[in-house]
Amino acid sequence: MALSVRPDGQPSAAPLDADARLRRLNPAIVFGGCALALGVLYWTQAVLIPIALAVLLSFLLSPLVRGFERARFGRVGSVVVVVVLAFGILGGVGFGLFTQVTRLADELPGYRSNIRAKVVDFQGATHGGLIDKFRRAVDDAFGAIDRGNAQRAAQRGLQAQAGAEPVPVVMQAPSVLWQIPDLLEGMASAGLVLVLVIFMLLERRQLRDRLLRLIGYGRLAVTTRALDEAAARISRYLVAQSLLNAGYGVTIGIGLYFLGVPYALLWGFLAAILRFIPYVGPFLAAGLPLVLSLAAFAGWWVPFMVVGLFALCELSVNMIIEPLVYGQSVGISQVALLAAIAFWTWLWGPLGLVLATPLTVCLVVLSKNVPELQFIFVLLADEEVLEPDVRLYLRLLAGDDDEAREVVAEHQKANAACDPFDDLLVPVLVRSSIDRANLRLSADEEHRLLKSARRLLAAMAKADEVPREQDDASVRADAGAPLVLGCPAVGDGDALALQILAHDMARSGIRVETLWSNLRSLELLATVEEMRPRVVCITALPPRGAASARYLSRRLRRQFPDLTIVVLAFAASGEEASPEPALTSAGANIVAVSIRAARAALLEIAAPVVEPEQLAV
Repeated sequence: MALSVRPDGQPSAAPLDADARLRRLNPAIVFGGCALALGVLYWTQAVLIPIALAVLLSFLLSPLVRGFERARFGRVGSVVVVVVLAFGILGGVGFGLFTQVTRLADELPGYRSNIRAKVVDFQGATHGGLIDKFRRAVDDAFGAIDRGNAQRAAQRGLQAQAGAEPVPVVMQAPSVLWQIPDLLEGMASAGLVLVLVIFMLLERRQLRDRLLRLIGYGRLAVTTRALDEAAARISRYLVAQSLLNAGYGVTIGIGLYFLGVPYALLWGFLAAILRFIPYVGPFLAAGLPLVLSLAAFAGWWVPFMVVGLFALCELSVNMIIEPLVYGQSVGISQVALLAAIAFWTWLWGPLGLVLATPLTVCLVVLSKNVPELQFIFVLLADEEVLEPDVRLYLRLLAGDDDEAREVVAEHQKANAACDPFDDLLVPVLVRSSIDRANLRLSADEEHRLLKSARRLLAAMAKADEVPREQDDASVRADAGAPLVLGCPAVGDGDALALQILAHDMARSGIRVETLWSNLRSLELLATVEEMRPRVVCITALPPRGAASARYLSRRLRRQFPDLTIVVLAFAASGEEASPEPALTSAGANIVAVSIRAARAALLEIAAPVVEPEQLAV
């Protein structure tokens, strides 16, 4: 292995680590790869967009093709029928939209008087306010246009009086020849999409097999799982969302038609397309026909009805239809989906808006099954990326008691059989003890975390309080049950773990007398000699607690041979070595690794002492 060299020419003690050099290069490599991919996506969009659209349409039409195949149409016949129907519908809708957009552009100047009338209606109620300022701005704009027209007319009159012949300016529309390249490009893209869709539907099985063979047999299971999951998610999303949005757009279009709003087909189509954008899309879809209704109608009844129509449709879809249609989400967080929509729209324009969700779903599924792309899954997926105990650890470290209680409540709600002590609080204490030992946590931070954890334990204890007359197990504590003396091994974290055990045992009717932390061994021996407990329970957190627990167990066993010693030695996550052999050889009778195991052991020890007639009382 090569050694690094100091400036004086002597080799240094630290060898050059190839993996470390690679890790130092990783950010630059990742950034360069992302920039290269972004450039490829932008500069090759003329090729990639038709391919992406074809893949999208093939996912959307595959269920229909399979349905026709089951109806004995054959593969070729099924593909031909489905493609002809789909592109026939798209062509008819596109022609109608083009016609309506052209007519709308010609009629917009005729709505100026209605806009002025709407502004004047607000003048009396909002004199001097924002609407009044808006009215004056509109009047000033129209006045400037009128004054400009008057000045040009006056200049032409002066030129005519002076005998000067004005030079006519003839505006000619651009020649159709200039638009031929754009038309040819659009027709070529549409033709490419059509051909790709046909062949993708015909050879969808062969394409999947070729992709699997290209990746190799080493990742055959992972690739198959990723492809099947991506196909299922995308097909389910596209079919459900397309049908739902199509019904939404048809309903909006029919409603606007009966309300008399011009170009209802256009607004219904835009409502269906814009609803692919979560949250923002319905508002954008409602804004355009609302503005047109304000401009086209003299009164206020139609605009209010337009707002009511969109509100009724949106509430019905969100509260009734979508919960029934969607059995499962697409697996992307809403924030990530909005960001992805903005990115793809910026990169590929309006077509990127349509392709954003399925492309993002493909990326999430791919990153879920490829370990090198896990960071993408963490950023985009809607799954929790932190374990509940880690989230609780962060909230307690920040001193956020409210959110800490929410984490516990959410975990208990999602897991009815969970134990909040073993599942949440104990892992938090183990993590904090390890971080403190490794100097990743300061003394003040550990103190603040333990203080927050005590408040959380107090809140949980208050919620678990049971009236004495209703708690049958509490009879044990009053019926001569053996005294359990609890001793923390090292510090405040072990003391808090002991408090958790004491609270848990109190619910079972066994009182645990807890000692303070940092207790010296001589003081512990004196306390045991004075109190004469039946059981001594030592709580120990890693990494320092096990050694202290062994020392205390050895001292107790030497002086009290008949004493029952229970050591609650928590283990760190991923720790392979068990502390039980060393603790048992040091004198411990029972070694438990969880609150649940310690409770069972203490209940078994205490059970023979309680007489049946005492329990009957």
